Amino acid sequence: MPLLFVVLLILLLIAFVVGVIFGLLLRGGAHRRRPRPPPPGPPLPGPAPAIPDVLSPAALADALRLRLAGAPADGGASPSAAPARVVWVDHGDDVLVHLDALQIQIVGQNVLVALDLETDQTGRKTLVVPFALAAAGGDAGLIAVTDALPRGNGMLVARWGSAVQAAVWNSLLSLAEDHASERSAAPRGLTIDAGALRLRAGPSLRVS
Repeated sequence: MPLLFVVLLILLLIAFVVGVIFGLLLRGGAHRRRPRPPPPGPPLPGPAPAIPDVLSPAALADALRLRLAGAPADGGASPSAAPARVVWVDHGDDVLVHLDALQIQIVGQNVLVALDLETDQTGRKTLVVPFALAAAGGDAGLIAVTDALPRGNGMLVARWGSAVQAAVWNSLLSLAEDHASERSAAPRGLTIDAGALRLRAGPSLRVS
């Protein structure tokens, strides 16, 4: 009896070990046969930028009209579309700006911005603001060369020339900033490319 008991115990142990090993093999095989999840697909494209990299003179004029309108004097929200005319006020003087008459020509490396202004003393006259920009592929950044004052009626130039010049340049810079912001980048350049304005954006420059 003792010998038979020992034999039965050994057989039970062997059966138990074999069962454990078999179970582990089955579990491992099931794990290996489990299908892997598919790899993640490419990220969905975001909305297309509203401001293209290259703007023709007509497209540039449309982009600048709204920026030249400025913020309303009553502190209200800026208009969603450029008004035909706005009144600029400075130190008690005012001038009527005809935004609908804004025209832009690109001649060589020069952007010529023509804007009609009107006062009681001068009537309606055109001021022309020239900006010389670098050629495409250059590394001039956000730099332009211009005359000391716009070209046009002497009275309007003397009183409003600097304001018009600053407003046009600030509008160009604002356009470059909005273009870069749409691309989660920083504005890096304004250049002329085949008779059009090219906006360049890139990573922010870090000063170590």
